Amino acid sequence: MDLNLWKGISSFVAIDKYPTLPCPHCNKHSLMLDRDSVQTRIAPQKVLLDANRKYRGEKQKQQQSSQKSLETIRKSNGTWLPLLAAVYSAYQDSVAAINGTPFLFSGFFNCNECKHHVSATGLLLKPVKGLSDVEKIPHIKVDNFSPTVPIFPLSSNTPKIIGEELFDAFKHFHFDPPSSASKLRRAIEKFCDDMQVEGSNLNRKVQNLAKTHPEEAAYLEPLKLVGNEGTHGSNVDELDLLYAFQMFQFVLELYDRKARFESLQETYDKLANKVGRERLQLAHKKEQVVEAIETD
Repeated sequence: MDLNLWKGISSFVAIDKYPTLPCPHCNKHSLMLDRDSVQTRIAPQKVLLDANRKYRGEKQKQQQSSQKSLETIRKSNGTWLPLLAAVYSAYQDSVAAINGTPFLFSGFFNCNECKHHVSATGLLLKPVKGLSDVEKIPHIKVDNFSPTVPIFPLSSNTPKIIGEELFDAFKHFHFDPPSSASKLRRAIEKFCDDMQVEGSNLNRKVQNLAKTHPEEAAYLEPLKLVGNEGTHGSNVDELDLLYAFQMFQFVLELYDRKARFESLQETYDKLANKVGRERLQLAHKKEQVVEAIETD
């Protein structure tokens, strides 16, 4: 999973610098924005401040930066070097993309490999010109991809029911991180159910999973807490989720390891028969269902 890729597009990106994404149709890293397909409609700033979490957050950051510059100017006492630096910083803030005119946008991404398409909607910011007459490059933030673009590829060995929950988490990542965390928690629940781990709640299931899969259980424990925060609170951001997705990707690789184990069964039997099965001291068998240990 490319953490820097997804971290980069979790905020506004210059439209001419938007990166290539993995294609949900063919899983190749060849999905590119078709800039000619982009259409826009102006959006009232007041509505966006109420309704769009990312726009509101970026506006607040910019206002804090501007306030800091103004405070530096006020305290400069005529000292020219910090004064010039503060004035320049204030000017940069004023022409930043987030202070430009906001638009709703829709458009398409095209895959250079399979030639299929993905639609996208979100916000486009048109920066003010500032002291020059040169048009500045618009910035975009995609809120929704259809079909959902996978943040990491899912193996064919991953059960469908887990993949469905995980794709819901990928979908909500772009516009509602707490909801994405809640969806990730559901994927963890489905994983524990598929592993036939007993327990009256998710915490007990994860603790019981540690009896047979200690590494996976250790990774799932903090993910469960992130999911709890997304379900019952709101203190989850995109970077929290990207770390969580990275760890869950490792957990799901268990299905590939199990598939390889099973595919080698015939090879194992041939070799075991040749060297003498009675001489082997370690059992070669599938994992057993883990009975519940009731812990809080």
